[in-house]
Amino acid sequence: MSRHRDWDISCKVYIGNLGNSASKYELEDAFSKYGPLKNVWVARNPPGFAFVEFEDPRDAEDSVRDWMERESAG
Repeated sequence: MSRHRDWDISCKVYIGNLGNSASKYELEDAFSKYGPLKNVWVARNPPGFAFVEFEDPRDAEDSVRDWMERESAG
């Protein structure tokens, strides 16, 4: 079975518009404040997006809610 299929989809958050220089460590730093992370995967070919997987689905929801509020606040 693929490693990606082992991820709990309710704990997995898609992060887009990252640009070419985003690092796994930057994402870990930015998202670990919401709760413990299981995995961070950053796309390299093509670059510009990532997936962050939390241990708890509530932490994933909190991170999405917070980032959406930041986006709408401008």
